[in-house]
Order: sequence, then C-alpha cells, then structure tokens
Amino acid sequence: MLDMLKRADTPYLKIYEALQEVRETFHREGRISDANAKLDETVKLLAVHYAHMKGIVDSANFQALYDRKTFTVQALNELFRTAAEHDAFRREGMGSIFGSTPSIAFEEGDENIAYELFQASGRAFDAQSSKEHQLDILNEAFGHHIRDNFRSHVEDAQYMTPPEVVDFMVDLALETLEPSQLDGNLIVADPSCGVGSFLTSWRSRFEEKYGKEAGARLNCVGQDKVDRMVRLAAVNLVFSESSADDVFMGNTVQDDTPISKFDGKVDLILTNPPFGARFPVEVLQRTSRSSTPFFAKSLSTSKVIDSELLFIDRYLSLLRPGGLCLAVVPDGVVSAKGIAAVLRQHLSRSAELVCVIELPPVTFAQAGTRTKTAVLGFRKKAPQQSYATFFAEVNDLGFQVSKRKGVTVKKIEGMNELPSVFEAFANRDDTTTSNGPARAVWRDLNPSACDAWTPRTMLFDRAALESRSPFPLKPLSELASSPQKRRAAAYTEEHYFISVLHVIGDGILDIPGIKSYQPITPGIPVEPGEVILSRINPRIPRVAVVPDLGRKLLCSSEYEVIRPKEGVSPYLISFLLLSPFVQEQVQSLTAGTSASHSRIKPKKVYDVLLPNITNDVSADVLSQIKKYEDACKLMTSSLIAIEDIRTTLEGF
Repeated sequence: MLDMLKRADTPYLKIYEALQEVRETFHREGRISDANAKLDETVKLLAVHYAHMKGIVDSANFQALYDRKTFTVQALNELFRTAAEHDAFRREGMGSIFGSTPSIAFEEGDENIAYELFQASGRAFDAQSSKEHQLDILNEAFGHHIRDNFRSHVEDAQYMTPPEVVDFMVDLALETLEPSQLDGNLIVADPSCGVGSFLTSWRSRFEEKYGKEAGARLNCVGQDKVDRMVRLAAVNLVFSESSADDVFMGNTVQDDTPISKFDGKVDLILTNPPFGARFPVEVLQRTSRSSTPFFAKSLSTSKVIDSELLFIDRYLSLLRPGGLCLAVVPDGVVSAKGIAAVLRQHLSRSAELVCVIELPPVTFAQAGTRTKTAVLGFRKKAPQQSYATFFAEVNDLGFQVSKRKGVTVKKIEGMNELPSVFEAFANRDDTTTSNGPARAVWRDLNPSACDAWTPRTMLFDRAALESRSPFPLKPLSELASSPQKRRAAAYTEEHYFISVLHVIGDGILDIPGIKSYQPITPGIPVEPGEVILSRINPRIPRVAVVPDLGRKLLCSSEYEVIRPKEGVSPYLISFLLLSPFVQEQVQSLTAGTSASHSRIKPKKVYDVLLPNITNDVSADVLSQIKKYEDACKLMTSSLIAIEDIRTTLEGF
C-alpha cells in the first residue's frame, strides 16, 4: 500500500542528476533555445532507450552510440525513426506519436551535444526503469524539473501532480470502489490528463490488486486541450505498458469533444483540473450546455466562472449514477464564499461528499505555486439527509522544495503523513495511526447545511473537541470581549510600544525592548490587565497579559486585544490560550499559504472553545492557575526591576 510514499530517494536523485545534466548541456551548447523543443528532444531520446529495452531497435547499432568514436547524429536519428514508426509508438487516429515525419532536431556538427544528451537521458531512463521502483519519469522528472526549468508559464502547473499525491488518490479510489463496479468493464477518466500520471498509476495499481484479467476490462481514457501534452501522455502510456488506453485532444468543458461519448458512463474520475482560467458564461451558453449544464444553463448572476469550479460541473455530467470522482482542487472550492458556495450547494444536492483532505502548501511548490489545495471526493448519487464524510489535514508530504543552482528541487525530508491518512480512511478511524501526526475525522453531517467543507472546521467543531476534553467547554467570547472603538494612534514619547517580537515566552516580556522601541507605524491603544495574542504566524504562540509600565501603551496591529469580563482573571485566559488543546484551535483559524505569512482571521479567536474551569469542576486546577498568575506577576515585576537597575547604573 502506497509503496511510492515509502521509497528510498536514490532513483529520484539519479533521475534528477541525469536530467540536470540534460538541462545544463542544452544551456551550455545553446543549440536549441525553445523550451518546448528541448522537452520534445529529451522525450525522443528516452524513446530510443525504451525501444532498445523492448528489442525494437538493433542492439549492436544502439550500443555503438555509447562509443564516442562510432557515435553519429545520423545513426541516432535512424534508430529514433525506427522506434517512432514502430507499432508501439503509433496510435489510431494519430499515426506516430512523434508526428508524420519523426526525426530528431540535431544535425551533422551537433555530435557533442547529441552524444552528451543521449548518455544523460539513458541514465535517467535506467533509473526510472530500475527494479527498485518504477518511477513515472514524465511526471517525476519532467513535471518537476524539465518543465520548470524550460518554461515560465504558470498555467503549466495544472499538468503535474506530485506522484505521492497521485498514488494516494489512486489508493483512495481502490478502497472506495463498490464491488458491483468490478463485475463489468470499468471506465476510468482523467478529463485534463496532462502527462497521464493518474491513468498510468491507476492501471498499475489496479492490476497489482485484481490481476491482469480484471485489468483487461479496464477502459482508461484521458483528454487534454494541448497537443503536446496529449503526445506526452501517449508516450507515458507506452512507457508504463498501458498503451491500449486512450488519450484524446479536446477542450473537455466544451460539447462534442471525444470524451463526450462517455457522458453519463464514467465509473471513476481521477484528476487535477486546471486552476485559475476563467470562462465567460455567455461563451459557455454557446459551447458547453451539455457538458456544464449547471453553469451554462442555470446561472445568470456571474459573468465568468473559474476553471476549477467549471470542471466539477463537467465531472457530474461525465459520471454515471454511483460514479466516483477524486480531484485535486484549490482550497477556495471547499471554503470560499460566492460562486464557490453556490457550486457546493449544487454538488450537495447531486452527490454524496466522500472526503475532503487538505494538502500542505508545498504540494505544488515545484510547479511554481504554493496554492493551498485539497483532495475533494464525491459520489454521484441522491444524497441522504445525513451521512459520514471523511475529513483530514495533511501537514507533511515527506518532501520540501528549495532552489539549487536556480532550479526548483524536491528534497526528501520529513515524515509523509499520507499513509496514516489512508489508514484512517480505510479503517474508518477518527484518529491517525503510528505513521504520522496528520489529523483525520469522520463526520455525520449534511454538507448542504455547512458554510464550508474545510477539514479544520470539522476537526475542531464542538462535537470533536468535547469528545477530547475532560472539562465542559465554553467559547472565549463568554469570558472576554474585543475592546470597541479603539483607533490606531501614532507613537509619541509618551508611549511604550509592544511589538510582536517583544513577547518572548510564556509570560515573559522584553521590557528593555518595549521601552526603547520607537516605531514609525501607528499602534492600537492597550491597557494593563488586557491580554494580547499575536495573530501573525500563530505556530509561534505569543500571548501575554499587558503590564503596567507607567506610561500609555500601544501594541502592534498584529495583536488581537482581549479584554477579560468582570471577575475573569486575565492570567486564566492567557494560560488557557497557551494550552495545547486551545493552541490547536487557534492555529486552525489561520489564512495564508505559509507559516511566515499565515494570520489568524480577525475576531475568529473569540470562537475558540476553552475548558470551563470552575470550583465545581476542579478546585485543584484553579489553585495551580493561581500559582501561575502569581509567578507571572513576580516575573514581570522582576524584569521591570532589573530594567530599572540597568537604567540607574547606565554608566557601568
């Protein structure tokens, strides 16, 4: 299960190193400047290596290419033409995958670059074909390196889904398939197939589980509107022994494209739709009335529809009754208001929500974006009023992304949490298992009654929290409020200013820093005895009770100012806000794509649930919190005293 997620990084690193050499050779020689042409030539060279592995080309002629003395561009071109014209690389309606007159772009005089590229591409192919693991070279290498190195078009990110996520989604689908779907021919589709990674992974893992005989009844189809991607997908199908599957060229959201013949018949959709493209409704009404009926026929208030929303409408028209869809979508699809919320209401009436699994921002970092995404799963059927849906939050995929020599590189690092999420899904567990700290929960709910379908909302709803707390719970809003009508004020010499960095620990304030800080930006007036909580980067908790320093006080606008209600100790609030139970909730309120830029949404902190600690519940706990209050007061007074002594003896 999820073998890809547990692989050693050696094959990947070999591919990276080989393809890095390909890139540097192209750059150094300057023979081909067009980005797509570089990509095409590399694919052709890989095809030659595949043809040799399959016995399609003469072995002696192939081996002669490895000897610099006998290597010629003409010999390489002849081997490529032999491979390209072979039935293995021909498809009905397309002819040769490499075009009507296949040839490599190198000519006499290009021996140096051609020889180096032939050798480097051979090392990459050997690594992806190793017995240690069958890597998807067109996704793992091209999607994350060559495409990123050779192109700068952001829209290309739609094509490449990390193999960790691809295999995870395939395993979710295998776990979710209904037994009746295995009795006949199973139609599996990727309506925006890119290089075909979902299709190749699906066939491989399906046949591994059910055998080649069951695999013979599979009908896997893909479609993409870009000719180059269709050809790359076709090559990928050949490399993965899935050449019997079909890939078409066409705009999937339009009527009467090749994939339209499967309308209402598809059992399973595995896909990553394009993000960010926008479609005018008036155009949809002319071109897509059958493919996207909800948006083309029913909507009149919005002039344009984002592609990720439009494709969900398309999936519903492709699926048969009972068909399953698993798609990677931007976070806004499951959380945003406006037209996204309208779509969620439509989806909740047309399908049952199977799962929402939030992925970390690093997921598509190699493709040039840290857009927050989620795996959205739904089954096309009349929904029950309430049913179980799986929600999970993944914080680590077992890799990080950084720059090396100006190139985006994936580094195997951390603990991949997807296996534990899958285990929780398969076992219907509300908690994760030993493989990692990811959080997962099953919820009986009616999705149409939920404003958002975000995993964090479900992981930290009242029912989930009450099941974990030994105390009754009450929202912070019942213990404190936000001071009203406080306008930002400019700093003057009559003020002290508390910045975010001046809270340096549990109850510890940087008193010298507060007294010496002279900001040019305004601050929020704050009074002694109030509690301040930093809303920026909440993974570093900063909570403090405001001390009396003998001057007017301002604090950074990044703080949430909390005024305890009468009779409520600010130290009780501070203690509880810093407890792990409450901190999990606080961090779930963030918005932003990275830890350094995340912020707690304003005023949302008042919705967090705190243990309602009273004498009736636990006098012992209250006694300990009183000791905490005394210790904090003593520490603050001691810090102030130390600062006064330093100031008095300034000359020493």
